[in-house]
Amino acid sequence: VTTAAATATTIGNKPVYNYVVDPVNGDDTNIGRWAGVAFKTIQRCVDELKLSGPGSECHLRSGRYHEVININGLKGSTDKPYTIKNWKKEVPIWDGTVAIQPSKWDHDNNTGICSATITDDIFALFLDDDLLTPARWPDALWSNKTIFSNENWGHCDETSEYGYIIDNGEADLAASGINATGAMAILNIGSFNTYARPVVYHEPNTNNFTYNHDMGSVHWKPNKNQYYLEASLALLNVPGEWYYDSDSKILYLIPVSGVCPDPASDTLRGRVIDYGLTITNSKSVTISGITFFAANINAYSIDYANSHIDEIKLDSVKFNFPSSSHRMLGSTLGPKQTNMIAKAKKIGGGIQKGKISVVNSEFVGGEGVSLVHAGQDNLIDNNLFAYNDWSGIVSSGGGTVEGNGHGENITHNTFWYNGQSAGIRPGMTATIKYNHIKGQCSGNLQNDGAAIQVQNAPQDGITISHNWIHDSPKMAIRFDTPASTNGGTDVGFNGYQGFNVVWNTEGMMVKGDNHTVENNLALDRYSSNVKCTLCVILRLRGDPWIENNNTVVINNVATLADGGAIPQGGRYILAGGVIENNYFDTNVKDEMVDPDNYDFRPVDGGALTSGTETKGPYQPENQSTEYWIPGQKLDKTSTPVPVDGATVPYSRDAVMFLQGRDAEKHNFYLGTKYWKTRNAKVSSPEFQETKTINEGNIFSLPSLLPNTVYYWRVDAARNGVIYKGDVWSFTT
Repeated sequence: VTTAAATATTIGNKPVYNYVVDPVNGDDTNIGRWAGVAFKTIQRCVDELKLSGPGSECHLRSGRYHEVININGLKGSTDKPYTIKNWKKEVPIWDGTVAIQPSKWDHDNNTGICSATITDDIFALFLDDDLLTPARWPDALWSNKTIFSNENWGHCDETSEYGYIIDNGEADLAASGINATGAMAILNIGSFNTYARPVVYHEPNTNNFTYNHDMGSVHWKPNKNQYYLEASLALLNVPGEWYYDSDSKILYLIPVSGVCPDPASDTLRGRVIDYGLTITNSKSVTISGITFFAANINAYSIDYANSHIDEIKLDSVKFNFPSSSHRMLGSTLGPKQTNMIAKAKKIGGGIQKGKISVVNSEFVGGEGVSLVHAGQDNLIDNNLFAYNDWSGIVSSGGGTVEGNGHGENITHNTFWYNGQSAGIRPGMTATIKYNHIKGQCSGNLQNDGAAIQVQNAPQDGITISHNWIHDSPKMAIRFDTPASTNGGTDVGFNGYQGFNVVWNTEGMMVKGDNHTVENNLALDRYSSNVKCTLCVILRLRGDPWIENNNTVVINNVATLADGGAIPQGGRYILAGGVIENNYFDTNVKDEMVDPDNYDFRPVDGGALTSGTETKGPYQPENQSTEYWIPGQKLDKTSTPVPVDGATVPYSRDAVMFLQGRDAEKHNFYLGTKYWKTRNAKVSSPEFQETKTINEGNIFSLPSLLPNTVYYWRVDAARNGVIYKGDVWSFTT
């Protein structure tokens, strides 16, 4: 430890320190100013930050921190924020769980159920830091991600009524033999709205049950309604499931191993905390390099109070299982998501808005919505949102990421198989660019929705461009309106959809007017029920108002394009005030280099390059040094084009990739031997070329041999550090 670690500078009347926290060897009676005299708890360090000047930091060493902390009144400055971060490259875990170590387990040899009396009321259970599944019917598990498919839900008969669910026999509630009385029913009975209610009465071997329908009028379509049951001992029957009886304090689980957990081990853990960190009335605070395990962050401004947040930043934070419902404890409320709400009503009128940033972070395995944010010019950049929300119960408007501010920038994020019907639901004048969205609501856990869902008002001034959206039963991008436009007064205007690529979805939907729709590529219907991959609506069902009279539709490419369904049968023509230089053909993929392997460049001399401007979102092969690829950038390169394992013609000209984060240059290796390519250096024969970041991400290939497997690798270089890339392959 250097002497400088303990040296303070002074800003104003307060010294600035970098404090160290060590949960294993620290002591809160220490001064905390270097590793040898570290604090033990984050709370002790936060208390010290309040006495220290802006720019002071808490550095957390590795270990588990089981704390609930409220940061209030911490006011840094833009250039000198207060920071809570990891120490060097260590991995601190902000842990919302407690170890479950009963004195003994009872094991039922017939059922495989282990049971024990425990102390804490838990609402989620983990073994070896992975989530176990609450007992449910129909059976499904987190471990194999079957909980994300509605094939593992019960489906309602069309004779179901408010408060009275009749199973249609697909999952066959009657044949299950269970007694569902007292279980929690998760009810997707309102299109994209889902509710939890206790089962009031169910008689075993029957196909119906009752619940208290106290949620008012919902978008009720019985033949599309669906449900599953949870949180009852009667449902516990599959390895990997658990149940907790809060009255008796008995925990029941069926271990996958068949062996009850070791009471002396701390690998079985129960969640007891929702928010590990709350931030109010604070400015310029950064949280960085910390893993939140079964714990979350709640940062918010307060209406009609002098309590606002501004310049709150999450950087390189990992949220593992950030939200969990309390249904096991009898609650019907939705899981508590990450909140970053820098917006509140002021005393005397008006709105106070701050800015928040969430960058380079990961949200994985949350039961509900990942992130709700509000403010001015918020930045949601370079994050991963994966496998979140398998119940659909929300306390807000819904969406994997939901905005309620102005001018937000949602850029270079990856959304991967999230269950919500909407992936991004933006606020006003948003910019949504370079996002890669795959498998949004792929299991049809809710009806309606879109990967990017835009309601009326937020359409005004929105920019949606350079996104890839695919493999979803929902619409890719949707400018929405109500079923009745009230003569064109209740619609959205002035939105932009450009240079997007969507495939294997329900396509792009444009309602409203005065929009610009240009250079998009819309391929491959998700199902034969999808009639247009580019849908610029002329009239909405029976509504008399003509939409998109002043919308510009130019340079687009689509498999199918039209203006929507005619109620009496047939399809309207594509709407638009200006409709020019588009190309619509069911065989349009023949006009691109290799779209099935993510190469969407037009072929030279083809139909997409005829005319005054190129159609679609990419320039032809050999006419650009840059091939834009969306999604989260890692330290190493990612998203190879062609995709790993692809079969390509031996005439292929180049390979492309998503660059490393903040990389300065990239080194390209190519060979026919995996191990040689993996271990190659710039002095090796496999080395092909170096390109600076300004020279682009397209590496030309040498002449290739037919019927040959080629291996390739691209390393990223930043600040003198080489981030070695994965080895990818293609076969000619």
